[in-house]
Amino acid sequence: MKTNSKWLFCTWMMTLVMAIVITGCGNTGSEALDNSATGGTAADPPVTITYSQWGTAEELQRTQELLNKFMDKNPGITVKLEGKDWGSYWDGLTANAAGGTLPDVMKTSYAYIEKYAELGIFKELDGLLSDNGFDLNNIDASLLGLHKYQDKQVSLPIDANVIVWYYNKALFANAASNPKGAEAPSLEPTWDEIVKIAVQMTIDKNGKTAAETGFDAKNIVQWGMSISPGSTMDWFLEPQLWSNGAKLVNEDGSLALDTPEAQEVLDFYIDLTKNKKINTTPAQIEGLGGQVNLAITTGKVAMNPGGNWNTTNYKEAGIDYGIAYLPKFKTNQTVVQPAGIAVSANTKHEEASFKLLAWLAGPEGQTELAKQGYSIPANKAAADAYIETAGEANRIFLDAQSFGIISPFTAKKTDLVWTYGEQSLKLPLAGDGDLQAALKDLASKMQ
Repeated sequence: MKTNSKWLFCTWMMTLVMAIVITGCGNTGSEALDNSATGGTAADPPVTITYSQWGTAEELQRTQELLNKFMDKNPGITVKLEGKDWGSYWDGLTANAAGGTLPDVMKTSYAYIEKYAELGIFKELDGLLSDNGFDLNNIDASLLGLHKYQDKQVSLPIDANVIVWYYNKALFANAASNPKGAEAPSLEPTWDEIVKIAVQMTIDKNGKTAAETGFDAKNIVQWGMSISPGSTMDWFLEPQLWSNGAKLVNEDGSLALDTPEAQEVLDFYIDLTKNKKINTTPAQIEGLGGQVNLAITTGKVAMNPGGNWNTTNYKEAGIDYGIAYLPKFKTNQTVVQPAGIAVSANTKHEEASFKLLAWLAGPEGQTELAKQGYSIPANKAAADAYIETAGEANRIFLDAQSFGIISPFTAKKTDLVWTYGEQSLKLPLAGDGDLQAALKDLASKMQ
């Protein structure tokens, strides 16, 4: 009896211990399941990283949609979006760099790569790209080159704003606004072709074109084109210089407008406005709304340069527009202005940060971006998705990327195009002022 009682007691104790062990194992399994649901394990815990960019409320909402898709694919990574307006964003990066509180991943602009790379905030990506097998072949060299610093890739382009040539189809189709029957620009127009068209499409108050005797240049009611090279140095004048074998700035950052090839371009533009009278003057541009890239929306201008983003403006204005490459002197050239993605040099979560960068700049993230219908993907693997969303007519924006110039911004170049360049060249390139004196003044400021 005693022996049986002892045996029963031992059996009860063993059962209790086993129950505790099983219960403990059950708890461990539950925790592991919870970690698995967030993509983490005891060895690979969940990670939270920050992603910062500028943008409007609508742009930030679209970015959040992309980040949500990334997190769905990578449940172990939580991405917190930090959004600011353009000015606050760059001021914040400067302050964060000084304080060592940079976001893990950040949006970049091609125009500020050098400035912020010199602060040491970007992680060099070449090793990570190579080790992780990221395919750069689907991104044009012109875009990649604008996101390099000292020949090192410090950012990957994610979208591609492209500059092209637009024309108002309605003006060409109407006999009153096209009395000479000028043909619309071809896909790859030369400047000779564009000038011929613009002469026929520039009309005075009496209905005479610029090609006719008695044309009243003081009372123009319709212009053949609207360009302002001195006010659009970075996105119009620079690729035009390249088209004629010239440059805006030299490798050392000095002004490069003293060459015969550059002078030929500058004189050509002066002639369009001052002598041929087929281009709007700065004062006339102001009277039409102040932006050359929106001139065709007034119904008083036949052609103007602009970016792919202007298609939204034209649609809102009810303009039936056509698109061609920028007019060329010798070769087709354009500017592609890509925003990009960079990883912080001091991130504590390099693997997760690179995963986000690679997804946003890679085929999957770029395809999701293309499906939103607002941006041109920089990665050609998303080309089909972009065309499916935007339409076949917009394929030109993809094709034009191959004509993009590789001319990274330096501190001197930034000052030139956005600070004092326009002040010096806006009027002289319209035939109002001393061009050579303006060039000499600019050259001294660039030293």
